Amino acid sequence: MQEKQKANEIIDILEDRGFYAECPCCEEPVRLSECGLFYLDQFTPEAKEVHEALRLGLDERSVELKNRKKQISTKSELGAKSVNIGFILERLAPTMDNFRFERNDCRSLFDPIDYVIFEGLSRKGAVSRIIFSDIKTGGSPLKANQKEIRALVEAKKVSILKYKTEEQGQ
Repeated sequence: MQEKQKANEIIDILEDRGFYAECPCCEEPVRLSECGLFYLDQFTPEAKEVHEALRLGLDERSVELKNRKKQISTKSELGAKSVNIGFILERLAPTMDNFRFERNDCRSLFDPIDYVIFEGLSRKGAVSRIIFSDIKTGGSPLKANQKEIRALVEAKKVSILKYKTEEQGQ
């Protein structure tokens, strides 16, 4: 109780004797009697209004931050589910009714592209075209290495090599 009384006496002296302080914003002198001096939580009515407004602002910001944290968590969870569903759909795509290629013509790689399709192989016994295919869900773009593969195919920098192993023991 004595500390509060001493603090109030000091505040009264500072206000009554015409002391000035320099404003930290504009460096102009300001009378301390106009500053609303207070000790701990013994606000002047003006300071109490400002304190309440700031406290309410902080409360609102806290609620907003909690909501954003929930949204981030939800978005992360949805993103992870989308990726997992995409992986499953990549593997199931040839079995779906709307898949335009014969499932028996598809050979799975899954990385860096999903399928090499040998069109015509299973029905005609002859390959009419070789297609590199990647299955995408939603608006997923090609990855950088997939774009490079596409560019190489478009530039006709694709070849076939025959690799012959040496017989062991000869």
